[in-house]
Amino acid sequence: MKISKKLNQSIWFKLLIFIPLFFLLWVVMLRYEAVCNFGGTLRDAVSLKTFIDAWIPFSIYIIYWYILCLFYVPFSGLLYAFNRKISVIQVISFYVSVILLYLVSYAIYLIFPTTAQGVMISSPNPSVLNEGMFTALQGLYTASTPLGDFPSLHVAPLVFMGLFLYKRWRSLFWVFLPFAFFGAIGTVILKFHTFVGVLGGIALGMFGYYVLYEKVALKYLNKFFVVEK
Repeated sequence: MKISKKLNQSIWFKLLIFIPLFFLLWVVMLRYEAVCNFGGTLRDAVSLKTFIDAWIPFSIYIIYWYILCLFYVPFSGLLYAFNRKISVIQVISFYVSVILLYLVSYAIYLIFPTTAQGVMISSPNPSVLNEGMFTALQGLYTASTPLGDFPSLHVAPLVFMGLFLYKRWRSLFWVFLPFAFFGAIGTVILKFHTFVGVLGGIALGMFGYYVLYEKVALKYLNKFFVVEK
């Protein structure tokens, strides 16, 4: 399929294709709990808790920053639309790669179910000042399910997007870096994942960029969409 160079760089066209790609990714993301729970019915989930998790202190004060990080990746296509150096093909490849990243992780959850139940804070004693924070934490625990610890799907998309921005939009990368850092750190500080699960998320994010994005999505979409000179 041939597309013009102008269309490949068009802000409005990138905004237009963002809509179905965003909703497709969102549908895949919503399958997280169902897949993890189903994996737990196939075989007993393994805990990857180590002595390192006992050393990492729990802190509630990062909770709202952490929630913001969770929504950063799905909506990032809105930002890419306004950068003419990021093409339509690259935006499509980005979302296709993140979807594939989730599907790879889901396959791991089914084959090798893991649990973060051993590190989650089950019965905190919130002060009046922090009651809203603990409510948010318990809500996220419920939505996240204690299964699916390895690899961390809180960390993997952040690592993937960080690599994407470093290669494609260096100035935004430095803005995004603290989000990615606190998102990854928040995962273990808030006890959503074990330390090993976070390492798995980092590895999966790197696999997502260097294999799923560069070697699969971008490679084959560049063959399917031919940009006219």
